[in-house]
Amino acid sequence: MSFAQDVELQDTLRAAIKVDTRKVARTIGGLSTDMKGIRSVASPLGEGDPIKWVQGLPGITTGADGSSAFYVRGGNMGNNLFSIDGVPVYGYSHLLGLTTIVPSSVMGNVTLSKGGFEGQESNFTASHLKIVSRDPGRDGSTSVALNNFLVSASHEGAVNDKVSYMASIRVSPMALEYRAARGLLPDILGGLDDFNAGVGDLYAKVHVALDEDRTLDISGMGSVDYYSFAPDVDSHDTMGWNNAFGQVRYRTGGETSRDLSLFVNHYGSLQKQDRVFREEANHLKLNSDLTEVSAAADWRRRGGSVTRSWGTRLRGALFRPGRVASVQNDAWTLLADAYYQADYSVPDRLDLKGYLRGNAFFNFKNGGMDFNPEAGASAKWRLGPHFAVEASADRLVQYYHTLEGLPVGWSLDMIVPSGKQIKPESVLQGNLGTSFDFGRHSVTVGGFYKWMDGLVYYKYSQSLFSGGMADWENNVDQGQGQSYGLELLHEYQGDELYVRTSYTLSRTDRRGFPSICDGGVFNARFDRRHVLNAVAQWKGVSASFTLQSGHWENGTSQKYDMTVPGADWVADYYSGVNNYHMPMVLRLDLGYQFTFTSGKLDHEVNIGVCNVTNHFNPFMIYYETRTETWKQLALLPVLPNFSWRVYF
Repeated sequence: MSFAQDVELQDTLRAAIKVDTRKVARTIGGLSTDMKGIRSVASPLGEGDPIKWVQGLPGITTGADGSSAFYVRGGNMGNNLFSIDGVPVYGYSHLLGLTTIVPSSVMGNVTLSKGGFEGQESNFTASHLKIVSRDPGRDGSTSVALNNFLVSASHEGAVNDKVSYMASIRVSPMALEYRAARGLLPDILGGLDDFNAGVGDLYAKVHVALDEDRTLDISGMGSVDYYSFAPDVDSHDTMGWNNAFGQVRYRTGGETSRDLSLFVNHYGSLQKQDRVFREEANHLKLNSDLTEVSAAADWRRRGGSVTRSWGTRLRGALFRPGRVASVQNDAWTLLADAYYQADYSVPDRLDLKGYLRGNAFFNFKNGGMDFNPEAGASAKWRLGPHFAVEASADRLVQYYHTLEGLPVGWSLDMIVPSGKQIKPESVLQGNLGTSFDFGRHSVTVGGFYKWMDGLVYYKYSQSLFSGGMADWENNVDQGQGQSYGLELLHEYQGDELYVRTSYTLSRTDRRGFPSICDGGVFNARFDRRHVLNAVAQWKGVSASFTLQSGHWENGTSQKYDMTVPGADWVADYYSGVNNYHMPMVLRLDLGYQFTFTSGKLDHEVNIGVCNVTNHFNPFMIYYETRTETWKQLALLPVLPNFSWRVYF
């Protein structure tokens, strides 16, 4: 791409944020959108973000209402990859899941892939949510934004005819808002005795156009989420997570293009608890973190109807999960992979793609080593100008595991590596569907089947601070699962009206876990049989509707024992298999977006109401030690939202 073309593209992307345009692209197994499609989704922050967009697509079920958790075609939450310009981000949620850590002002486009993957994508088994940042504009513009929970500012400009830059910063006044609202709405946060929060993020990028075919990007980001709250006068809980990464990326164009990158990535989490239980004070603390260094090289050669791609990457990581007091669980790992991919295309008739990838994973803590091949193929055959048949098949392997906690207020969510005792997770999946395009309507109907092996379950996640953390590898069960279902997606794109409707009918189970149901079959977590989502936007007015059937909760066999030093008790919540049925989720969000100009300032305003029906959609359940009872908390009652962005 020439320098002039690059400037023109960035101006177009920036304009797409400010005017009523939408660019939606369908790929085999995925969907891409520009920022108009993302930001126009009604949400508690007044504008949408990638997670809220994803949660409205077929094949997706969500976790608790208001959270950033999503489950793709029966996989676990930790089986999804979230990346920014190829850098994996593990703690991507902000504001207890209301949004992501990536500011919308730096995004260019977003793609969700759940099948028909690319050869360069690795170390996940469910989906890849890929965010591509835009290159900085050259006009020296500045924007300031304010919404319900965040205050932000961004600036971009050029140093000379080759170097441009942009930066964004966001902070949250959530704690101040809580204190202001506490007297007026005492039940909005479940009657908490106290609440404090520190939330913010910083992003920066420098883009260097070396010449018409060569570019250099240097980017970095940091984020923090810290929450402290008191469920009652005798309890004080703290949790938080943080991210930091830096990347250098060099790209060339031409008939054979190159993409070389190097990044350093860090993720950390903290959970702390001070609690008086039966007149005994307890102080408990848990830390986890993960640091990665990665180098990657990719080549792509175009020639006639065939495009060939190949590459390799090397990723070293230090895992430090579940550090309690003097307990250390450090593990160094190395993941190396190489791939080859070929794409064949007959314009307006046929698209074929196939790839092979080999992975070698080393865990130096216990000498574990795994070599696993991966492969995928996809095809789209256009039978006419308005009808096509498409299919894909993938075999995927994942070496990082997320030990998910029970939804009782504490979410374990430790990231641990494969080793001698914990084998990699693997998936074999297939998808077959048809697509129709007639006029302004696009319809996709398809079915999928997925077989999962090596899925992880941490048996003692309910005993969060116990000494079992020192021996966590011996307390992880692995089993299998299967998922199958039907997916429907309909889009209508008019001059002023846009409508998207998605429906998923699916069934997901788990089996072969020794500690659950004696290895028998049980419903997977967040196995929602029916999921219906609808979005409508007309002249700035938007409406988002979701209806998700309830799901069964599971625990370890028979009893749910909870332990803290000096105290043991048994709670009957979530004990056994399928013993508690969570209620359905029903939510309607309304919003209105408009723009205006005053002098040299361009304004973009979003106003609306979330959960108009004020339906009680549980966010989490926690144990109150004062009354020794379980309580439910809804994060999103009926809630007005507001967002105001000013461009200088």
